Amino acid sequence: MELFGRRSRPRLMTLYRTSPALGFAALGLAALAGCGTYVANGATAGSSSSSTANTASSTTATGCASVNDATKVTALRAMHLVEPTRASSQLTTDTKPATVRALFRDFCQILSHKDNSTGMISCPNDIGLAYSGTFYDGTRPLASYTYAASGCEVVTVTPATHGAKPESAMVFGTAADAAPGLHADMAGVLGLSQAQVFEPDTNQNSGPSK
Repeated sequence: MELFGRRSRPRLMTLYRTSPALGFAALGLAALAGCGTYVANGATAGSSSSSTANTASSTTATGCASVNDATKVTALRAMHLVEPTRASSQLTTDTKPATVRALFRDFCQILSHKDNSTGMISCPNDIGLAYSGTFYDGTRPLASYTYAASGCEVVTVTPATHGAKPESAMVFGTAADAAPGLHADMAGVLGLSQAQVFEPDTNQNSGPSK
């Protein structure tokens, strides 16, 4: 797999978000790059409260009952930036059950421990970087995911069952604490260093799949 160097920092712009789901939609659709903010629970700027952990098991989150069945995951990188800065897409497939399940479990922990804080949250360096893919048990799809990996990071998981609805959570506060290995596990699936995962070189072509 071809390694990626450090990218030049894009021009900063402001992106406001009002919910994790809308935050991801902005990442995926808007051709913006820069520094944004996130309004937790619709609170006004400047307000805050202590975080309260959701103590539910990670298996209660949507699509998460099959974490221990996962044997394969795909990961497609996409970056949505103002031209001419645009990273090439990259598709990776990991078939090592240990790394596959570690990432799946991280996502489920985040969904099961959503942060209840209120107030304005800063989202620096929102470059529109996202990874998406599917977890499998052999060839049987278990759940698809999208991980918005810059600015206010957001995880979205959708079970691979007819009519299933996606569930999203921002990687912040109690959610981030519940999955401290998220960055390392994402890097493990991609076969890259954490710096290469979160600072892709926009001038390099994508490397081959694993």
